[in-house]
Amino acid sequence: MEHTGWISADETETGEVDGHVEREDDIATVAFWYQVEQATRATPLPSLAQRTFPDLDRVIEGKAVVAGARHSDGTLELQAGYDWSGDGQIFFTPASDDAFLEVDFTITDNVRRGLVLRLTSAPDYGRYRVFLDGTEVTRLADYPEWNPQGPRDLYATGVEVRDWYLGSYSLAPGTHTLRFESAGRHPFSTGNRLGFDSVRLRERWQRKRPSLRAPGIPDALDRSP
Repeated sequence: MEHTGWISADETETGEVDGHVEREDDIATVAFWYQVEQATRATPLPSLAQRTFPDLDRVIEGKAVVAGARHSDGTLELQAGYDWSGDGQIFFTPASDDAFLEVDFTITDNVRRGLVLRLTSAPDYGRYRVFLDGTEVTRLADYPEWNPQGPRDLYATGVEVRDWYLGSYSLAPGTHTLRFESAGRHPFSTGNRLGFDSVRLRERWQRKRPSLRAPGIPDALDRSP
């Protein structure tokens, strides 16, 4: 069973990536055996509430932001069904190639969280650049040197819902804006539509710990010469 790996820089006291070390993962082991006689239950099973892993996402669904959405010429609607959250996704059909969509979301604290977009991909969807509060998200804020990002290509041969991680942020309390700008389309795509399901503020590990790497052992992720 794998139980070692790397720890991200924002979870260490040094501010550097720590790896390859023992991770603080939630791991459960299960043993199976065979017996002839009737088994007796010596220990009661935990309740469902005790066995359910906590939801780490603060979800802001499309329904909550569609009323204040701003967009270029085209049609905008709340589309229900499929695997979309709650009452459905924001479905935008642009009237031109220079399309954009803006949605606002509000947070009440400045706790560091992962910012995740849940977007739809389909045969008639386009490529979109993503901006957060006016700044294009071109690289992950956590690891800018080795996680290049670019326009999100939302083309797929079938309908799919996918999470796009934009990095972790300590956003100031208040209103923040996500802007999507059309950046063309895949050669096989028949359109430049956009489907916005939700924005998710994913809870991060808030405590920092000292390095667990043994002295003299280099970081496996160190790319310096």
